[in-house]
Amino acid sequence: MKKLSASPQLSAALSLSSSQWLIINALSFQAIWWLGVLGQNQYLWLSAVIVALQFTVLKAKLTEFKIMLVASVIGFSLDMLLIQFGVFVFSTFPWWLLILWGGFSITLNHSLGFCHRLAWYLQALLGGVSGSLSYLAGAKFYAVSLPMGQLQSSLILAVIWSVLFPVLLSISGRLSR
Repeated sequence: MKKLSASPQLSAALSLSSSQWLIINALSFQAIWWLGVLGQNQYLWLSAVIVALQFTVLKAKLTEFKIMLVASVIGFSLDMLLIQFGVFVFSTFPWWLLILWGGFSITLNHSLGFCHRLAWYLQALLGGVSGSLSYLAGAKFYAVSLPMGQLQSSLILAVIWSVLFPVLLSISGRLSR
């Protein structure tokens, strides 16, 4: 099994196979999602620690940081636009979304890395469905309100995510070359 290159500080203490890293990466993102949705800004520190811990394992830290920066700016800006257009309402300013975008960006070349091999229309379908479902689930846990209703919000989010996900995959792929 292929071993993931860890940073020198962790190389003696940590030896992960590729499949172990993919599982940890996916579970880390899920932890960040749940911390954000259930605790919102209350657990920012813990979500940030999870993101930072993932960085200790990544070999191409500068590349991953660039991907994180670009994806987070695009995603968070888009979420802020959706707030301005009345698609979302949050009870407090959602700083946790910024950390969530950072955590999501780390999945693009890792646990979601298989998506790079999919045709663009499958990327679009996967993004449209999973992206909109993520926000709907957040609404079910009262992390966000959808004043336009579930159906209209879902359609808006599905269209946005069907474009956004392939674009983010393309950006992460280009920055990784």
